Amino acid sequence: MTATTISLSLPEEQLELLATVQELLNRQVEQNNHAVWLKEQEAADRLKVSLSTIRKWRGEGWLRYIGIGENIRYRANYLDDDFEAKGLVEAPLQRTIPHFGKRKAS
Repeated sequence: MTATTISLSLPEEQLELLATVQELLNRQVEQNNHAVWLKEQEAADRLKVSLSTIRKWRGEGWLRYIGIGENIRYRANYLDDDFEAKGLVEAPLQRTIPHFGKRKAS
């Protein structure tokens, strides 16, 4: 028995959709393997801070990164850990229950 090859032609929109799905699946696999590397703007978007803040934190040594020249990348899971550590260090000491003053006697 010989193998038969069937060729299908899809509209351009469907080919683009398939490429997008493939990219999303690849990123999911990378994320599951903790190997997602983000560009500076992606890192800023992930942490919901400005690009200048990301650069400042990197310069202060708060964020781990890899870079060759201006090609800077942040490993997603390291970025999350570093951000959490920075938040814990800078968290102000606040009461967990608000103080409303003395209660009046009934």
